[in-house]
Amino acid sequence: ELNDTVVEAQLRIKQVPPSLREADSIERYLRSNNRLLILGFNATLTEPVDTPGRRGDQIREMELKLHPDLKQPLNALCHDPKTTIVVLSGSDRNVLDKNFQEYNLWLAAENGMFLRCTTGKWMTTMPEHLNMEWVDSLKHVFEYFTERTPRSHFEQRETSLVWNYKYADVEFGRIQARDMLQHLWTGPISNASVEVVQGSKSVEVRAVGVTKGAAIDRILAEIVHSKKMKTAIDYVLCIGHFLGKDEDVYAFFEPELPDDGPGIPRTRPTDAIKVPGERRQALKVASRGSSKISQGKTQRPAQAPEKKTPNHNCTNVRQPSSDKTSYNVLDLNKENYFSCAVGRPRTNARFLLQSSDEVVSFLKKLADASSSHEAHNGPT
Repeated sequence: ELNDTVVEAQLRIKQVPPSLREADSIERYLRSNNRLLILGFNATLTEPVDTPGRRGDQIREMELKLHPDLKQPLNALCHDPKTTIVVLSGSDRNVLDKNFQEYNLWLAAENGMFLRCTTGKWMTTMPEHLNMEWVDSLKHVFEYFTERTPRSHFEQRETSLVWNYKYADVEFGRIQARDMLQHLWTGPISNASVEVVQGSKSVEVRAVGVTKGAAIDRILAEIVHSKKMKTAIDYVLCIGHFLGKDEDVYAFFEPELPDDGPGIPRTRPTDAIKVPGERRQALKVASRGSSKISQGKTQRPAQAPEKKTPNHNCTNVRQPSSDKTSYNVLDLNKENYFSCAVGRPRTNARFLLQSSDEVVSFLKKLADASSSHEAHNGPT
């Protein structure tokens, strides 16, 4: 009950954002020199799921599939040399491989724990969180609530356990979720380095500190180094149906006057890039008005455990290591940052789209505008 009260209070604080300003975001995309698109997968780029009459185990076995209308626009955006696309998802590596292996983009699986360019191999961004000794003590709890909740299912991923009751009876599912949370908090997780992440229709247990926002600086480090970027990123579009815990990825790019410190120039509040305090020393960024971009050091991703993936010959992705690297990252004006939640009106994102269909429609417009601009003016 206490947790429910806290969650409700947090929701009341959040304001319902306006719809995405599509024309403005497209115009600024065309005028920028180095764009970063961060896209969620489930309920963002996926096709609608038809579940009537299916049991929980049948729902679990249904594969998430990329929206069929996305192939052409996504392919066009991926081939733009000034655009880098990252699919940042809670899904496991196999799911992302199946859906995106034909595209030239980056995949960040299990909330950014695993990363690869589709022409390269998987690597681990946060190896310090790979200890999964706690799984066996919790798995039976997830199995128990799955068995007693019709049309629910649970999934064991490499770095988390997830129980989903999206298609269960609404009231019964809510009651079961409350019971499950109380059981977890008072029992199996009391001495484990894990945390419970509560979604609107899901309960997840993952290692402490694993969030999309925590992973994004390491993801950026790998991308910038791998692509040998010489031009700072000056446009960011982040769209997803993310859990509240993972909305820290939106805050990562939010403008804010940073704390004074070596290497961080004083800038106007409207121009600076906000980096959460605990990561500010790991990733330093500069303002739009700065004459040069600050350089910082961040932990490089490490080689991921072996897993069956498509057999690609990696020519543009170096072998990961634990070395640290200095690099130029962001030169981002607040008007060139668009964070957008999908189907989550209570959110920390700046803007809102209602469904994956609206995401597809917008990305089509973005790709068409980019192609038209290139035809008339040369490469964007």
